[in-house]
Amino acid sequence: MFFTGGAESQFVPLYLLSPLLGGVFLSVGGGVLLAALSSLAYAGFYLAGRQGMMPTTPFGLMQGLGDSALLLRMLLYVPLLFVVGVIGGNLGRRLNEGRQALADAQAELNRALFDTESILENMSSGIVTVDADGIVRHWNRAASEIAACPVGAMRGRPYVDAFGPGLKEFTERLREALEQGTEGSRVAISIVRPNGTKVPLGMSTSLLRDPDGRRRGVIGLFQDLSDVRALEERIRRRETLAAIGELSAGIAHEIRNCLNPISGSVEVLQRELKVKGENARLLDLIVRESERLDNFIRELLDYARERPLKCETLDLDALLKDTVDVAQRHPSADGKTLRLTGQGGDVTVHVDSEQMRQVLMNLILNALEAVEADGRVEVRIDARREKPAARSHEMSPSLVCVEVQDNGIGIPTPEIELIFEPFYSTKRGGTGLGLAIANRIVERHGGAMEVESRLGAGTTMRVWIPRATSTARTVAHAA
Repeated sequence: MFFTGGAESQFVPLYLLSPLLGGVFLSVGGGVLLAALSSLAYAGFYLAGRQGMMPTTPFGLMQGLGDSALLLRMLLYVPLLFVVGVIGGNLGRRLNEGRQALADAQAELNRALFDTESILENMSSGIVTVDADGIVRHWNRAASEIAACPVGAMRGRPYVDAFGPGLKEFTERLREALEQGTEGSRVAISIVRPNGTKVPLGMSTSLLRDPDGRRRGVIGLFQDLSDVRALEERIRRRETLAAIGELSAGIAHEIRNCLNPISGSVEVLQRELKVKGENARLLDLIVRESERLDNFIRELLDYARERPLKCETLDLDALLKDTVDVAQRHPSADGKTLRLTGQGGDVTVHVDSEQMRQVLMNLILNALEAVEADGRVEVRIDARREKPAARSHEMSPSLVCVEVQDNGIGIPTPEIELIFEPFYSTKRGGTGLGLAIANRIVERHGGAMEVESRLGAGTTMRVWIPRATSTARTVAHAA
């Protein structure tokens, strides 16, 4: 300004930028301050020009205004500078308020997005979102766990490529919703995980629409029904077993009524008649088979009639030791190794001692019969093993696991699911009731049984038994 004519310069309007920018960036106070400084500078140039202290300019910017015009111009610009400073301050305040409102809105949006994402990620149901172009936009943690497909392998990819052949039914449901616009009610489908496990699902689909009603994509909601199916199967089995037990009890009672006089008559004939040779062998056969049939009827009646539990607090090590000692004297243990390993220390359980001994003895004798002449059977306590997750809601809160492991031939995989069914047996002459009775006893205690077996590698039977509570232990020690 000094070199372009001072108060007479054509660039005097540029003075207005200082208070304007000062107000915008420094609020009203900053705008007024810069307006005052600009006014002082303008007045200084005016006075310097009156005293002839301003240099002449070769650029033709002097306007040749008279003193009156210059004074009038200064009197006009000075208040205008302050007005511009105030306007700039108000404009800056509004800009700041707008920025703050935008920041608040963005923060609220981020919170909403976070809350929505958090809700979706923490849902127990699987959720998949596919846009109108067929791209997977969301695949939550539960979906990854159910389908055993990681999030990174799904999001951002076309759903027809992301979902492999194991999710064929799943893909078809999404395709119907996307292409035909159908919103399906809940249906039962199944998928196959990468490891070959078949998983039953309950699935429903809903369309995503914009405010104009146009389809933007589809949402799929699905749940793993494995636990539900297992529960339904257990309920069906229990109902079937109850019906079988009721029928069997009546039949067994009638058979026993007929069997007792038959076996008694044969024993009388053995004593009274001095038969020899083939006749003696046939009479012995009748007596032997009668005893076997009587044993079967007794097991059948045990299965049909649920004896009430008489639970008491027992030391688990002592219970296992007594059972193993008895089993070692059984003919099935001849030449075989049966030992109790990994004792659990001070582990007390709350069980019916007689019925739990029956369970453990059944498992040990089954293991002894499954191994070769030089086979090995181990019984141990595994206090750290967790109870089966699929049935944890039906079981006592505190359990301890007992394992009976053998190195026998193992059980074929298709037969593992059948071994607790009544009348199912792979042993020649077996009744098929031993494990069914044992499983029922354990379930009535609030425990569970599990089998793990591989052909040629042996079998491990696991029994979860309820631990004694602190109150029960105190009463037991006091007694």
